Amino acid sequence: MLLFVYGFCGYPGQFFMFKVLQERYKYSTLEVTAITVGGGLVSIFAYVSAGKLSDRYGRRPILSVVYFLFFAFLITFYNSDGGFFTVASWVIFAASMFGLDVLNSTLVSEIFPTKCRATATTIAVIVGIIGTVAGIFVEGALYAEYRDHWKAITIVAIPGFACIGLVWLLPEPAFNDLSSL
Repeated sequence: MLLFVYGFCGYPGQFFMFKVLQERYKYSTLEVTAITVGGGLVSIFAYVSAGKLSDRYGRRPILSVVYFLFFAFLITFYNSDGGFFTVASWVIFAASMFGLDVLNSTLVSEIFPTKCRATATTIAVIVGIIGTVAGIFVEGALYAEYRDHWKAITIVAIPGFACIGLVWLLPEPAFNDLSSL
């Protein structure tokens, strides 16, 4: 359920994250490249930090914080004014997206026994893809209604905050013997 909601609510925003910089905020291709490179460097730090923090404090607390950051800054980015705050919100949105990649992958690989881990990971990916396709479909329907991708993406993203609570329904693999899960 968590990965379905994440795919449904988050991926439409990820899909358009570069397009909005050029079409809505009028950044040039070179400026988008510079933002992407800068954001990528910050994302590497976020990637490593998310893993280390979740090793120290647990998967669920860190996932909750990163899901909050992801959806808060996705919505902030799509509703900003195009200036410095737009770039800053894009960087935090992108960094938290990469942090979620690490944390979600880690969680899926740790909560299932070794004998079925590959199957569980496959199912998790399929569920995420189904959520993504459904989210893009709904975003498209909302776009047809409002003629505004950014508004449609915001509407689709708002329920994503449910991920913060859904994380707590999963077992906490950090600090536990994985065979006990």
